[in-house]
Amino acid sequence: MAIVSRTTVKQVIDDIKVRLPHEYAKESLFLWINETMKKIYKDLAIQEQYSFITRKNQELYSLPEDCSIDMISSVTISNKARNQDNPYDWGTFKELTSYLENENMIEAGYYDGREGLIGIHPTPNDIRQIRVFYWKKPKMITDESDYIELNDNYIDLVKYNVMSIIAMSGHNPDIELANEYILLYNNLVQKANEDKNEQKQRYPIIRDIAKKRRRRI
Repeated sequence: MAIVSRTTVKQVIDDIKVRLPHEYAKESLFLWINETMKKIYKDLAIQEQYSFITRKNQELYSLPEDCSIDMISSVTISNKARNQDNPYDWGTFKELTSYLENENMIEAGYYDGREGLIGIHPTPNDIRQIRVFYWKKPKMITDESDYIELNDNYIDLVKYNVMSIIAMSGHNPDIELANEYILLYNNLVQKANEDKNEQKQRYPIIRDIAKKRRRRI
């Protein structure tokens, strides 16, 4: 997301109140906006990759600030270990299984974690490379003056999703209204991803033209 919006949380909440009057506390709205931001980053596939090297008998490893366990899409481990004869070749990579609570995880090769940390099981006894693929965690909002970490084109996604939550909340949920906002949200996500794919297809053509021009010079 190269261009970040200058829209504040207050502006989003004020607009939501105009479109859908409600009496929910600011703390609830903040929570719903933060959960919405995580959903948007997943739905728009805003992904990052992080890699690190294991150490013998070390179970836990740090994650980057913009990565949380619930935003991880996959974790892989190298089939080869590093040693004096093999300083660079990691070979192929095997996908690790996410730890499931109350499951009997008897097979080797899974990961679990807590905020800021990831654990590799069984505990490594040699040097391997771990690659973590994750949906980037957006900056959580804590105040009305905070900016929404999204491109301006996607600010309505926050409003649509929060309004769908509001419509479904309370003692008399309006399911029909909630579904309307969910449809608006899904349509905008689909358009955003189509635009992104179209942009990706155009970039190689632009790079090829630039290379040809450099050769003529």
